Amino acid sequence: MKKNDSQLKVKKKRSKVLLTLTTIYAILYAILLLSFLLFEDYTFKITLEGIIIILAVIIFFIGYYYSWRNERIAGTIFIFWWGIMWYVGLFVAETDRGAGVVMGVPMFIIGILFIVSNYRKKLKSSI
Repeated sequence: MKKNDSQLKVKKKRSKVLLTLTTIYAILYAILLLSFLLFEDYTFKITLEGIIIILAVIIFFIGYYYSWRNERIAGTIFIFWWGIMWYVGLFVAETDRGAGVVMGVPMFIIGILFIVSNYRKKLKSSI
């Protein structure tokens, strides 16, 4: 019975540092998006870049949701999101080509750390 209790504790324990960093990044990301939409002279045009950016924002916040539920899925989503930012920066964007890639580096690292954290928890629970 003790082994099952320790497995549940390991499974339920979340990395508070990663969740805090992810929350801070999500707040900054939302502020950046809102300030861009509210204070810049921006009119939304239905372009490939605009559609991909909206999808990237949605994917990011799906990853944020999963960061509180399943670290492995969240890490995978954040790495996928960074791949989308690379795609936009290299092939789609007309201006600020590298900004999304550079600003996405912290989430790429956090995504890797989520996957590593999940892997370590699985190793601990199997012992």
